[in-house]
Amino acid sequence: MDRLFRRIGTLIEDHPIKVLLVTLFLFILLATGVSQVRLATGNETLVPSDSEAFLSNKAMEETFGGDSVLILFQDNPGGSALSLENITKMWNLEKRFQYEENITSFMSPATIVHQMAEKQGAVLKDKVSELSGGLAEMGTRMTDLGTELGAKNLPDPLVLKAKLDSLSSATAGFDRLIQGQDKMSEGAKALQGGLSATAGGLGQASAQLLQLSSLAGENMELKMKLTAISESLGKSAQGIRTMGENTTGIQEGTKNTSDALSSIKSKLKKETSSMADTFSGGISPDELKEMAAGFTAMGANLTEISGALETFHSKSGMMVADIPTDQTELDLLLHDETGALRPVFSDVVMDGGSSLMVVRLAGNLDDTEKERIAGGLRSALEKESFTSVSAIVSGKPVLDISLRAEMKTNMMKMVAAAVVIMLLVLLAVFRVRWRMLSLGMILISVVATLGLMSYLSVPITMVSMAVFPILIGLGIDYSIQFHNRYEEERSIRGTMQHVGKAVAIAVLATVLGFASLYASPVPMIQDFGKMLTIGVIVSFIGSVFLLLPILRLRDRDSLAHPERKPVLPKGSIHESRTTLLDRGLAMVTKGVIQLRYPILILVVVLGVLGFLADGKVGVETDIESFMPQEMGALQDIRTVRDTKGSTDQMVLYLKDEDVLSEENLDWIRTRTEKLESSYPDTIVDVKSIDSIVKNLSTEELTHDGFLTAVSDLPEKQAGMFVNAERTEGVILLNITHLSTEDLRSFVSELKAEAADSPMEVTVTGKSVLDVEMVDGLTSGRIRMTGIGLALVFLALLLIYRNLVKALLPIFPVALIIGFSGGIMFLLGLEYTPITSTLGALVLGMGTEMTIMLMERYLEERNSGQERLDAMTRAVTSIGKAIVASGLTTVGGFSVLMLSDFVILKDFGLMTVINISLALLSTFLILPPALYLLDRFLVKRKDQDLEDAALEEKGA
Repeated sequence: MDRLFRRIGTLIEDHPIKVLLVTLFLFILLATGVSQVRLATGNETLVPSDSEAFLSNKAMEETFGGDSVLILFQDNPGGSALSLENITKMWNLEKRFQYEENITSFMSPATIVHQMAEKQGAVLKDKVSELSGGLAEMGTRMTDLGTELGAKNLPDPLVLKAKLDSLSSATAGFDRLIQGQDKMSEGAKALQGGLSATAGGLGQASAQLLQLSSLAGENMELKMKLTAISESLGKSAQGIRTMGENTTGIQEGTKNTSDALSSIKSKLKKETSSMADTFSGGISPDELKEMAAGFTAMGANLTEISGALETFHSKSGMMVADIPTDQTELDLLLHDETGALRPVFSDVVMDGGSSLMVVRLAGNLDDTEKERIAGGLRSALEKESFTSVSAIVSGKPVLDISLRAEMKTNMMKMVAAAVVIMLLVLLAVFRVRWRMLSLGMILISVVATLGLMSYLSVPITMVSMAVFPILIGLGIDYSIQFHNRYEEERSIRGTMQHVGKAVAIAVLATVLGFASLYASPVPMIQDFGKMLTIGVIVSFIGSVFLLLPILRLRDRDSLAHPERKPVLPKGSIHESRTTLLDRGLAMVTKGVIQLRYPILILVVVLGVLGFLADGKVGVETDIESFMPQEMGALQDIRTVRDTKGSTDQMVLYLKDEDVLSEENLDWIRTRTEKLESSYPDTIVDVKSIDSIVKNLSTEELTHDGFLTAVSDLPEKQAGMFVNAERTEGVILLNITHLSTEDLRSFVSELKAEAADSPMEVTVTGKSVLDVEMVDGLTSGRIRMTGIGLALVFLALLLIYRNLVKALLPIFPVALIIGFSGGIMFLLGLEYTPITSTLGALVLGMGTEMTIMLMERYLEERNSGQERLDAMTRAVTSIGKAIVASGLTTVGGFSVLMLSDFVILKDFGLMTVINISLALLSTFLILPPALYLLDRFLVKRKDQDLEDAALEEKGA
C-alpha cells in the first residue's frame, strides 16, 4: 500500500496538469446526471420490494387502485356544496377526467346523483316498450275502423256504431301508458332524438284528424268531435316533445305526457261514444269515405310511431343519464320523504356543511404521474370556478408532492448554511495558504456524487436528503488532512507517502461503517448508506486528484526556485512559533496520560450505562411527525381527517375462485359486522361490495339477486371492491390515526380475525407498511451497529495484522455509541429512521479521527520518539487538522438543526453531540489507551529499558 501511494504521489507531482484535467473531465461527466436525480417518498422507501407486505400491497393496488386524492368542499357563508350549481360543477370536473386511464374511480355527491339517474334511466327504457305497444294497439284499431268505413257499401249504422264503440273501448290500452309514465322516476335524461320523432308523428296524426274534421260538412257535431280528438293528440305530441327537449328534466316531461295520454283516453272514449250517437242523424257516403281514409292514415301513422319507439328501445345507448337541471328534482334525489339526507350519501357528505370527492388513482404509479394528475385536478377546480364553497385538495399523493418540494427547498437551504459555516471554521482554525481550496474541492465532489447517484438509480428520500451537509462536513476532512500535510512537507510525493495510507485506511473504515447501513431492512436507510459510501469515496478521490495537483501547480515556481519562499498567513499552523492551540493540546495530552486509569475506568462505566439506557429509548415512525409542521399540505390532510374522521386505511385483500360465492359472502357480512362492533374506537367505517349493494337496494336480496345487483352496478364502482372475474376482492377499513404500537397490535388482531376465512385473506395497505417499517427499524438498528463494528475491526485486522491496532481505533467510538443512547434517554428523544443510523455514522466518522491520530503516533514512535513525546508531538502536529476537520464536520451537521423537518432537527442535534464526543474522545480516550498498549504497537529493542526509565520519572 505504501508503494501504491508513493506512485500516485509521483504521478501527480510529475504530471499535475494531465491529472487535473482528466479528473475534472470525469467529475464533469458525473455532474451531468444531476438533473436526473429522483426524489422518492413512496412505499418503496419504507419496506423492501421483495417483502410480503410490499408484494401484497402491490398486487392489491394493481387490481383496485392505489392512493386517493381527496377534495374537501366546505360551504362558504350562504353557500351549499349540495346546490344544483355545485353538484353540476362537480360532475363537470369528473367528466373532464373520464378518459384518464390512471384514475380508477371518482366518488362524490355528484357521482351518486348520476348513479341514481342512471338507474332510473334503465326503468324509463323499459317504459318505452310499453308506450310502443299501446300506440301499436291504438293504430290497429284506427286502421280497422277506417277499413270498415271505406267499404263500398255503407254499413249498417248499428255495425258502424259497434266499430266506434270498439275504438272507444280500445282506449283502455292507454292505461299501461299512463301507468308507465307515472312510474318514471326523476333525474333520467329524456328520450331526446327518438321522442322528438314520436312527437312529430303524433303531431301529424293530430293534423290529419283536424283535416278530416273539415270533411264533416254541415255535421257540426261530428266536426267538433274530430277536432277534440285532434287537440288531444296535439297535447300528447307536445308532452312527448317536451320530454325530448328537456333532456335533463324527464320528470316534468313524463308528467305532461301522462296528463296528455289521460286526456286522449278520456276524450277519445267520450267523443267516439258521442260520435256513434250522431249516426242516427245520418251522414253522406262521401263524407263517410273521407272519414274512413282519415282514420286509416291515422292508424298507419300510429303504427309507424310504435315501430320507431321499439327501435329506439333497442338502441339503449341513446338514453344518457345526467344531473337534474332543477334544484327541486335534485333535492328529491338527495333527500327521502322525511327530508333527511339519503344514507347512500353518508360517505361523501359530512356534518357541518362539508362534502368530499375521492379520486382513486391507479395502483403503483410513479411520483411524476401522481404529480401530473394532482396538478390536473387543481387546474380543473380553478376552471369550474367554485364560488359558494371552498375546496381543499389533499390526500397522500398531494402530501408527497408537497413533501418533495419541501425537501428540495430544505436541501438548498442546508447546503448554503453548511458552506457558510465551513467558511467560518476554515477562517478561524485552518490557517494555511489557500485555505478555502478544500471547501471548493468538496463542493465539486458533492455535485459529482449527486450525479453518480442518478446513474446508479439511488433516489433521495426524507432520510438521505441529510447526506449533503454531512458530506460537506465529512468529505472536507480528507482535503484538510492532505492540505495540512502538504504545507508541512512541501512535496506531493512526501504527502502521499506519509498520510496517503492513513487517510485511505480512514476512508475504508468510514465506508465499512456506512456500509453497515445496507443491513437495514428499511430501503431509505439503505439508500442513505449508499449515498454516504458514494460520497466518501468521491470526496477522497477529489482530495487526491483535484486538490493536490492544484497545490502542485500553485507552488511549481517556488519549488523550482527555493529562494522564493511563500509568504505564510499570520498565525499559520506551519509557522515555527508555538500557538495557543498547540500549547492547549500538549497540556491536555500530558494531563490525560497522567490520569489514564481513572479516565478509562470512568468512560467504560459511562459507556456501559449508556448501552443499558439505550434499550429504553422509544421508536417514533409516524411519518407526519417528521415533516415540517407548518407545511400547508400537512395542515390540509389533518383538516380532512378531522372532518371525515379518517384518512388512514387498512385493507383485507381477498382471493378465491369466486370471492362472491354464498359462503364467502356470508363471511364478509358477518366479519364486517363483527369488526365494526368489536373496534368502535379504531374503525371509523367498513366498506365492501356488500355495503355498496345495501346502500342501493332497500329489499332483502337472495344470493342470485345480490349477484344481479352487483352486475347492475357501474363498472368502476363495482371494480373498487371486486374484480371482473370475481377472483379478487377487498374490504376497506377506514381507521383513526393510531400510534405505532397500537397500529401493530391492531394489525395482529386483524390477522387473527381473518384466520378462519374460507378465502385467502391478507391484511395490507399503507398502515401495514408503516408497521413493517417500525419492525425494521427496531430489529435492524442494533444489528447495523454490530455489523459495522465487525466490518471495521476485520478490515483493520487485515491491514495491520495486529489485534491491538485493529481494536484501538474503534474502542473510543464504541464508547461514544453507548454515550449516545444514554444522552437520547436523558433528553427524552426517540429513534427515527435517521437517528437509528447514528451508530453507523459515529463509527464511520469517529474512526477516521482515531486512525489518523494513531497513524501519526506510530510514525513518531518509529522515528525514535519515546511514548510521551511521541504522543505530544502527534497530537500537536495532526491535532490542529483533526480539530479543523472535526469542527467542520460538526458545522456540517449543525445546519441540520436549521431544517424545517423535525426528523432532521433531532438528528442534527444528536450528530453534533456525537461528533463532538468523537472529537473529544480522540484527545481524551485514545491517547491513554495508546500509551498503555504501546508495547503491543511498537517493537523496539530498548522498549523495556525505556519503559523502566519512564516509570522512574513517574510519567
